[in-house]
Amino acid sequence: MFYVDILGTYLLNIFMRAVDVIIPTHNCIYIAEAIESVLNQTYKNLQVIVIDDGSNDNTSELIQAFLKKFPDKISYYYQEQQGPAAARNTGIKKSSNEYIAFLDADDIWLPDKIEKQLEVFNQNPDIGFVYCDNYFIDKNEKIIKDYVRKVKLVEGDILLDFFMDFFLITSGIILKRICLKKTGLFDEALEVGEDFDFFLRLAKNFRAGVVKKKLYFRRVWLSSLSKQNFELNRIIDIQTLIRFIKKNPSFYNKNVNKIKKRFSEFFINFGYDYLDNGNNFKALKSFISAYKYNWKSFKIKFIFVCLLPINIRRMLKKYYGK
Repeated sequence: MFYVDILGTYLLNIFMRAVDVIIPTHNCIYIAEAIESVLNQTYKNLQVIVIDDGSNDNTSELIQAFLKKFPDKISYYYQEQQGPAAARNTGIKKSSNEYIAFLDADDIWLPDKIEKQLEVFNQNPDIGFVYCDNYFIDKNEKIIKDYVRKVKLVEGDILLDFFMDFFLITSGIILKRICLKKTGLFDEALEVGEDFDFFLRLAKNFRAGVVKKKLYFRRVWLSSLSKQNFELNRIIDIQTLIRFIKKNPSFYNKNVNKIKKRFSEFFINFGYDYLDNGNNFKALKSFISAYKYNWKSFKIKFIFVCLLPINIRRMLKKYYGK
């Protein structure tokens, strides 16, 4: 009976759709946990492709240990540091299977993530990609229960929803390889925000499926690339949105009021970011920009908070929030 089960599992894996899992990494101390979470998936027809983007720590030694133990499951490629977009593109070019999933090196999949997402593909053959909900954890893998970021769980044509609220996360996505013919690769000219740009193009061209369950842990920590420069992040995100609506005028004309509201909210949040970093002048400029897009969004308190010293502003925020 034991050998029958082994044979059955082997034959099932042969006929199961293969998934390439692309993990870009650069000096990430959590890379081993990320790889282990892929190897521990209940769905076994997976190939791990690790792209080492110029690490100068012990990443290579860690990966070599995995390669010795799982030579048929893991591929490892080293390149000079070029950024996350280039690393993911290298992984895509090295991949060959029908499905592609992404995993950031500091995130962790739950064991049934891929299995649950492939079930959605089975039920909806017309969709191009599937995403899911997630937990947020700190550097010690403790769940952050009150983290403000929420994942909007919608399906089908989600372009407008995603434009209004960036809720697709790289580690939560699995897509069909054929999607890349229309979507293209990640934009390597973008230092940050390359995922938002890619997902806008993906959502424009393909319908989405969703698993309304938390299937992975997304790590939130101050040293992550997305936390290092809020100003650069915001500016690139705004430029990405502007570039997208210029290339898609029909989308803009159809949703002009919602899009203007989106830009207004973006600049308001930008203003508060500047306040938190002690730059009241740039905060005021951002609030004025918000007014230009949607005058109804402007409040007199925006001017008031820009006149406050940062220590008083932080004290008031502690008790009253924004």
